[in-house]
This record gives sequence, structure tokens and C-alpha cells, in this order.
Amino acid sequence: MAQAKAAIVGLGSPIRSDDAVGLIVAGRVHERLGKDACVDLIEASVGGFELVELLEGYDRAVIVDAIQTEGGRPGDWYPIDPAQLEPGALPSLSHQVGLLEGLELSRRLGMKMPGYVRIYAIEVADFSTVGTELTAPVKAAVPRIVSDVAAKEFGIAPP
Repeated sequence: MAQAKAAIVGLGSPIRSDDAVGLIVAGRVHERLGKDACVDLIEASVGGFELVELLEGYDRAVIVDAIQTEGGRPGDWYPIDPAQLEPGALPSLSHQVGLLEGLELSRRLGMKMPGYVRIYAIEVADFSTVGTELTAPVKAAVPRIVSDVAAKEFGIAPP
């Protein structure tokens, strides 16, 4: 039996403060998986159909992205199962685009989309400052988020 083709996708901009957290977390989870893991690392600063195109051909996809919600606390994170949401329910994820709609449309067009998609949305404090440093609360949360994603999605025990 063939092994499922999986990807961990980090979204964000490496030069916009906390917006880089998706890239950082995905990269560190991928490092924890080791060289023998059959999981591809995808790093991107895209959303919408460009993101959906990156997912084509995968059976499983774990997406990590920054989010900023009213009342959200920087450093908190939320695992989201898109299959349980209505289209349009994630307006602030993936750079203001309709990921759910894009996945559904792609499936209807016959593209091979992942049967399993999980999103980890990480609350951030600063999307706009040009710089490569995360804010203190987001930086402090990264090790816990990496451990959580690695354990829940890939069965990797904390170090």
C-alpha cells in the first residue's frame, strides 16, 4: 500500500514581523520529522488559488498561518478543521482569501486535493512592521506550537 503524500505548509512573509510565524513553525516541525519523513515542506507567501495549486496532488496538508482576531491573545493558536466550517468562515486566514471555496472549486474541477486538511492559526500582534523578529509573546509560543503540531499531526513526541 502506498504511503499518503503529505505536506506541511508555512504561510507568511519572512520580513513582516509576526507574519513569519507560519513559516517558522512549519520549518521547525519539518526539521523534527527528520530526513526520512515522507512529508514535504512548502513555504509560501500566497493565498487563494495560488495556495490551492500548491496543495494539488497531496493526500494530507497541514497549513500554518498567522491570524489576528478581535480579542485574540498573541501566541495563542487554534487547530481548525476546514471540513467543519462554512465557506467564507475564514476571512482573515490565508491573506483575506477563500481557502475553503478554492479547495471546493478545485475538487469540482477535477484537481486532486487533499482529503485531510488541518489549519493551525496562530494569533499575532504585528503583521505590519518590516523586520525579521517575532514579537515576544509569539516568539515564546513557537516551541509549544511546534510540539503540538508535531504530536497531533505527525505523532512525534516532544523532545
